[in-house]
This record gives sequence, C-alpha cells and structure tokens, in this order.
Amino acid sequence: MLRRTALATLFGGVALAGFIGTAQAEGLAAGEIAALQFALNLQYLTTNFLQAAIYGDGRQLQADNIRGGELGGEPGVVVTTAKQVRFPAATRDIQARVQEIGDEHWYRNLLLRALLRADVVAQKTIDLSPATFTAMFRLAGVIDAGATFDPYSSPLNLLLATETLISVQASVISAMLPSFDNDILRATMAAFAASVGGDAATIRSMLYAQGQAVAIDKLAAWRDRVDGTAVTDRGLSATTTNGNAMTRIAFTDADGLLIGRTPAQALNVLFMTSGAVTTGGFFPTGINGAITRSAAN
Repeated sequence: MLRRTALATLFGGVALAGFIGTAQAEGLAAGEIAALQFALNLQYLTTNFLQAAIYGDGRQLQADNIRGGELGGEPGVVVTTAKQVRFPAATRDIQARVQEIGDEHWYRNLLLRALLRADVVAQKTIDLSPATFTAMFRLAGVIDAGATFDPYSSPLNLLLATETLISVQASVISAMLPSFDNDILRATMAAFAASVGGDAATIRSMLYAQGQAVAIDKLAAWRDRVDGTAVTDRGLSATTTNGNAMTRIAFTDADGLLIGRTPAQALNVLFMTSGAVTTGGFFPTGINGAITRSAAN
C-alpha cells in the first residue's frame, strides 16, 4: 500500500488500478522511459506464455493490455501461438507454483503500463510456437538437430521453456536498476527485480528436483555464449567450493547478487543470434521502443 501510494503521488496523484488519465509518464527521464519500455516488451513475452499455458486460449493478453498509449494508441498484436498445458494429478504442485508466477506476471504487466502511461509501447508479434523453442533448444544442444521440443506437451517441458524466459527477464531488470534516478521508481523496480529473481529460483528448484540440471547447464552456457564474453548466466549443476558440493539454484553471481545482462544482450538470446539485428526468435518483427537492436558479439 505504501509503494502504491508513493507511486500515485509521483505519477499525478492517480491510483494505479486502471484509472490513469492520458498523459506521458511524469517526472521520468528519457532513459528511464526507454528502460521501462524494454521491460514491458519482456513482460509481454512472459505473461502471454504463462497465462496461455496455465489457463488456455483467451487468457493471453488482449487488446486493452497490449496497445500503445492509454486510450486509443497503436493496437497490439494478440499472441496466437501459445497453448494450454495439461497437468496430471501428480503434477498439481507444479501447476500451483507456475500459476502463481503467471498471475504475478499479469499484474506486473499492468504496473509497467501504469508507470509508462502514454509512453506505453504496443505489443508486436510474439512467436511462442513449439518451432521457436525447438530452434533454441537445438542451438543450446539440449536436443539433437533433428529433434523437436514442445513446451506445451508436459509440465516438465513447460518448466524447461519458462526457465530461459524468466532468467533473461530477471537479469535485465537487475542490470537496469542503476539507470533509474527517481528514488521511488528505483525502489519499485528493485522490488520487481527481486520478485522475478525469486520466480527464476522457484522454476530452477523444480527443475533441479526433476533431474534437469544438465539441460539447464546447456541452455545457460548457450545464453552466455550468444550474448558476448561477459559472464551473464549460470547453470544448475552443483559446484565444489572448499571441498563441498553446493547447488546453484539461485540465479546469482559469485557475490550472491542477481546476475545482470544489458537489454541488447537479452535480445541476443531472444532473437537467438550473436549479431546486431532487430528481429528474430521470439520476436519475428522486432519490438517497440527506444531499444530494439541486439549486441554485436
């Protein structure tokens, strides 16, 4: 409640629950707006995927929550490539945890739109088809060149697919924090980063329990390669420290802090290329906003 009140004061004294007038985000610098717009593009990606996977067709983000601006801006493109996952009775614990994460993402989407107000960017085409995930899993060496991967065929496959999307999101939000000069906004986005980092740890802990450490090792190694030479990722297999085996479930660096990567590095992963491009992978027509190009690695 305190954070909501502070944000309402910052953004024109209007509550964040959908009653915001048409205006640009007040008190924000161009760099802060660019960062929030990029975060919203990633939020579109994860929210659509998780909502459709848990609840089915019709629960992906619809017109009012994907358009640019506030009242009559550029229309967004509704996702049509995600599907619902069937959860057998023995996997209801996984279903409950993923449902909670998916609902958190729904509300974070609303939060980012409220922060941006008229500077909200429209959702462009997002490809969440099995073919897109298959391409990523082949590049990472998780499956053979002739094999396919369907993230909607089982709860385990859903977890494997979700891990990359949320880990990339967590790393970007973490790295963005120094770009926010506004104290209230920085505190809000720090809480945002902590929440997404917790989601990543939850997904990774379930995958660890399912014996999928090697698969995540390969995905993390590929993400780390494709986005440049800096260490921006970590696997899931245990490592030896001072003679003791230690798990690597939390998505953190050697200092115990959330790992960070730049928006351009995130696009390397999501466009599935080490080159400087503006389309590819999950975003076949690119994204909207000031930051649209991957890094040249």
